[in-house]
Formats: sequence, structure tokens, C-alpha cells
Amino acid sequence: MIQPWLKEVWTNAQPPQPDSKSPNFWFGGIIGLISLVALVSGTAGFLSRFFWLSPIVLLIGGVLSGIGIYFASTFLLGVLLKLLDASSKQIIVAIGGALIALLYFRLMPFRWPSQVYQPAIWILMGLSILLGGSLAILLHPKRSRPKSNWAWLGLVLGTTAIVWGLSWVQSEGKPSFPLSFERLSPSPSLMEQGVVDPSLPGDFAYQEFTYGSGNDRKRVAFSTAVRYKTSSVDAKNLLPDWKGKKKKWREKYWGFGVDSFPLNGRVFLPERNSPAPLVLMVHGNHAMEDYSDEGYAYLGELLASQGMIAVSVDENFLNGTWSGDFRGKEMPTRAWLLLKHLEQWSIWSRDANHELYQKADLNRVILIGHSRGGEAVSIAAAFNELPRFPDNAKETFNFGYGIRGVVAIAPTDYRYDRQMELENVHFLSLQGSYDADESGFFGLRQYQRVSQNDTLENWLKAGIYVHGANHGQFNSTWDRTDFGAPYSWLLNTHPIISREHQEKVAKVFISAFAQLAVGAGPKAKTYRSLFKHTGHANDWLPVGIYLGHYKDSHATILANFEEDIDIAREPKGILTKAILPKIWREEQLKYRNNLIQGNNAVVLGWDYGDSLRLDSLTQYQLHFPDSFSKGSTELLFTAAAGDPNILPKFKGEDPDLDITIVLQDTSGQNAQLVLSQHKALAPRLKVQYTKSKKLDKQQFSNSWEVTTESFAIPWRAFEAAESFNFNAIEQVNFVFDQTPKGVIFLDEIGFGS
Repeated sequence: MIQPWLKEVWTNAQPPQPDSKSPNFWFGGIIGLISLVALVSGTAGFLSRFFWLSPIVLLIGGVLSGIGIYFASTFLLGVLLKLLDASSKQIIVAIGGALIALLYFRLMPFRWPSQVYQPAIWILMGLSILLGGSLAILLHPKRSRPKSNWAWLGLVLGTTAIVWGLSWVQSEGKPSFPLSFERLSPSPSLMEQGVVDPSLPGDFAYQEFTYGSGNDRKRVAFSTAVRYKTSSVDAKNLLPDWKGKKKKWREKYWGFGVDSFPLNGRVFLPERNSPAPLVLMVHGNHAMEDYSDEGYAYLGELLASQGMIAVSVDENFLNGTWSGDFRGKEMPTRAWLLLKHLEQWSIWSRDANHELYQKADLNRVILIGHSRGGEAVSIAAAFNELPRFPDNAKETFNFGYGIRGVVAIAPTDYRYDRQMELENVHFLSLQGSYDADESGFFGLRQYQRVSQNDTLENWLKAGIYVHGANHGQFNSTWDRTDFGAPYSWLLNTHPIISREHQEKVAKVFISAFAQLAVGAGPKAKTYRSLFKHTGHANDWLPVGIYLGHYKDSHATILANFEEDIDIAREPKGILTKAILPKIWREEQLKYRNNLIQGNNAVVLGWDYGDSLRLDSLTQYQLHFPDSFSKGSTELLFTAAAGDPNILPKFKGEDPDLDITIVLQDTSGQNAQLVLSQHKALAPRLKVQYTKSKKLDKQQFSNSWEVTTESFAIPWRAFEAAESFNFNAIEQVNFVFDQTPKGVIFLDEIGFGS
């Protein structure tokens, strides 16, 4: 009884056999569906890293598993239809089976965004039936002419749709928003002052070699090719999440566990007679089998030629793989490993019998990290000062190295559940506007948490926002797509700057910062002005938009809008007032995805209609004790263009914002400047990450985010009478008299020297 019933179900679940006298459209359609399942499942297998098998084996396995899941699904649906006493409708069974198989691979490595995958599957299923059915008719030896004409039409339509879809997927996208705007260059530039381009190689010859465990089963560089062998380190107290399938498959792949992590590094060692500053560079999260530590050679070679030891640290074994990643729980381990590398260099530097004896200066250390590594370097700088691991006090620390600089490249700032407070350290963060992986400038959150109270050292912190840069091209082994296939097929890569452009930018700012932080070179301090005004590097940088954030120990900030909810008062007796504003409020700044930036600012809006009304100008004033400006040499503030659409009844394009700044001293005299005469305010920098505006909105929320930049305007730039007293300024006015309407964010208003 059961066997004939199952045989009938199985028969109903199979593709109908074509009639020898007339072609069967549905037979071809079902074959088309099976082909679609094989294509999707094969692609999923090819893109996965399951069992670290070869891509061809994974592709074949994916095809076989997909077809297997298809037939299993059709069989189960056939059973269901039989139980419901349904008649044999093979195409319904076939569509249902294909849909189950394709949705299964939606949950597996073939991770299209659901907004795209679900409608695409229905369209592709329809095209598969259309093409398969048309081919079945056209290839049938007994086809009739009317059916042949319809089949040809179906074949042409289906093929056209697929060709268009493939061309759309393979295209780079299209330009979305301008990547540059007119801005005055400061005169004289650093090059005109005789300062050397920091991205050019220095005078030191250097060696390249590796150190490590000496038994890495995957890479010769860290096995037989190592120059110096290192001992492993035990991280079980820092990474208890090394368990389950993560533990099983990682240990099977790498050959070691959490209790025996290797210290592997790629070294660029300058040939010099005195101890050299030590720079550690660490990658972020990438597929662990696609090794990332080789991607910073362009920085290592440059820094070594300038007299610094550069080491690219291998932490690939902490990265994600098919069995999952640690979801940020590995962040303390990433940081701790950097400190263990410093510990290893300290041992070598103190060992008179070792070839690296007195090669490294552990009092002049810089940590550079990219992506998750960019968050890890801040954690490492904080751990460096602690006696114990804060998450497990059984793990004791004994580091205390001279970490003078921290560089966070496109960093995360939310993976570790603790936020680092750093003190008296040089800090730099770089971020690209077309970073589809970390779309917000999270480095500015850490920037806000760096305090500088040592005026003798004059510590600096800086942030550089590079319009058009993406996430991956800061690492030369990554690429223009910040996600793997198939999601990468949806990214709009056309506006992204070239790899050469992006690496040039990184070399200019990171080398200048490193030389300044460790005092490498007689003119290292001259690079400070580069971070105050990126235009000083226009002779060195490719044409583009670079927004700079800057603050140092000599800054006296009058208003940062953080302390209280009184909009008219700041601490230290400072009064603020807006005259005739359309908008006046303080608000917490957010990234495009609505995560908070960790910073507040005042928002001001004005609207005079179609023309300026000089008799009723909107102004924003700060009044303060005149002693605050004594000994200062420049006015400081940060600013950003806002969205004019929040103005009542606003219509039209964003205005080109400009304002006048008026200083008033205790005798009532004024000094003033039109902002664009020093540095023009950048427009809102809009981006489109994907080729579809709708998908972009769904995935990233907004096409722009508030990106403030710093202004440091020297007194010599202001027009003032000879008797104007810059040491007795008691009021700063921001006067909105250059454009009829606009919205602006202001923050960090104060004086510098």
C-alpha cells in the first residue's frame, strides 16, 4: 500500500516527460528551474570557505547539494499535495521545490540583502521557466510554427532580461555626487616652505624579514622562512569564546588553540646605529583564510625608509570564517596580542646576545590599526597602563611601554563593550566617505575620548575624512568592494578613488603623524599645520576633498555644548546668544545610520528670503571674560553644513555656505574675516553606496551625515585696526551675512596657540 503511494508521489514530483508528438513548455520550464537552483547553490558553494576546500570542489559540492535539496523539497511537497488530495501538478511542485532550495541558500553563505534577494528570486524563477520552456519548444523536432514564434519571442525577452541584469551587476555604477569643490590653498604651502613630502621614501636602507612560531602549517613566511622564532602565548583568559565549532574547525585549520597563539610579524627594519621608533600595524576582520597581514607593506616600506621599525602583525587566526566570527568578543585579545609583540621586542632589545639588541626604542612606540584593528589599537593603548585585564583580573598585565601615537584607520568603535578613555597620547583617525563596511566616522568617537592636559608636550589629536575613499583600499590585499560576492555586485564603486590615490593619502597623513609623534627628523613638528589645515598638503595630495579635525594641548575651548541643557550658557561664565535665528538648538550628532557620534553641537539656521537683509542679520554670539584670549594666536572652532530642508518652506539646492566672523575686544573695536578667505566650508558630502537609491536608503538610512571639520584661523588673517587687542577679546560673533539662507553646525569654539 505505502510503496505504490510513494511511487506515485515521486512520479508527480518529477519533471513531466515531453510528448514525442508535441513539445512540452513546462518540461523545459522545470529544467530551467533546476538549472537556476544549480547556479545559485553552486555560486554559494564557490563563495563559501567551508572546510577550506578548493573553490572548484566547493562549487561542485554546492551544485550537488542544491539539486539534492531541490528533489528532496519536491518530494516533500508531492507528499503534501497527495495528503491534500491534490492532483498531479508538476509545475507547482517544481516551483515550490525550487523556492525552498533557493531560500535555503539565502540562509547560507549566499547572502544577498533580503530587499534584493526575495524579488530577484521570483523574477529569476519566471525567467528560468520562460527560457527553459522556450528552448524545449524550439529544440523539439516536431514543433509547430505558431508555437515556434511564441517561443522565439520568449527566448529573446528572457535573454534580453538576463543580459541586462548581468550587465547591471557587473557595472561599477555611476557618479553620484561631486568629489571635489573649490577651496583656497593656504599660502605659502608646506612644500613652498621647503618641507619634504612625508609620503616620499627617506634615506634609510632597510631589511625585510619575518618572525614567528616557525611551524605555521599554512604560510611559509611564518614557518621555515622566519628569521627569529618566537614563543606562543596563552590567551584563554582573554577569549573564553574560543569553544564549540569555532574551536574545533579553527584548531583543525591552524594547528593551534587559544592557549598557544603565535607571535607572527612581518618586519621592515631600517639600517641605523641607534634604537629606532617601533611601529606596529594590525589588520582588521577579513576571511581568516585570505591573509591580511601582507596588506600594509606600502606603509612599512615607507616608515622603515624614514628610520622607523615597522611590523605588520598577524592576527588572522582571530578573523571570521565559515564557522562564524567572535562578534567582537575577540577585541581585547587583538589588543593584548599587540602588547605581547611589544613585550617580545623588549626582550630582544635587552638581550645583548641577540641580533636585535638595542634595535628598538620601546619608549617611542606607535600603534596603527585598520577596521577592527583600529579599535584594537586604542584598547591596547589603554591596557598598556593597567595592572590587570578588566574582564578577568586573573590575567595580570605588566606592560607600560612608551606608546606615543595611535592611528585608527576606518575603525570600529562598538565591538568591545568598553569604551577607551585615552590620555596624553597623539591620536589620528582616517575615514573614507565611501566606506560601505564602516559607513560612519567612528574614529571621531575615540577622538572625543582622548584628553590632553600636558601642555609641555602639546599632544595632538586629528581626524581626516577622505571623500571617495572606501574601507578596503587602505589594505593592498583587499579591494574596491567592501563586501564579498554576491553583495559586492550591488555596490556603486564608480565614485571610489583609485588604490594609488587612497594609499597616497594614507602615506601622507600617517607618515607625517608618525614623524611628529616620535620626533623623527628635524622638521617633524612642521607637519602639525598639515592637520590644522589639510590645504597645506595640496601639493602632495591628489585633487579631492579632505576634511580635517584637529585639537591639541594648547587649545582653550569656550563652548562645546556638552555640559548642560542651558542653551544660553556654557561653563566658566560664558554666555551665548542667537539673534533672529530661524533655528537655534543644541543636538546630539548622529551618523547616517542613526548611531550617535558621541558629540553635541549647536545648530543655527537663517532664511532672509531670496536676498540678504543687512538690517536684520542672524548672528550667534559668545561673550566671555577677556582673559581667555591672553597669549592665544588663533581662533578655533569646528563647523559643518547642515540640511537646509529643515528650514520652514525651504525649496531648492543647498546654498554654498559662507559666514563672517567678527571679534570684539574690551575697547569695543572689531576684527573680522569672511570664512572662505581662510578656508571654505565644505558642502554636505552625499554618497550612494549601492547602485539602487532605494536599497541605499534601506541599508544605510541617509545619503549624508554631519561631518564637522576644524578651523584654526590665525590672528594675522583678520582685518583689524592696529590698536585691536587680540589679548583682550571678549566677544566672538558668527554673522550669517554671505548667503540668504542656510543651516550650520558649530562646536568646539575657543582659542589656540
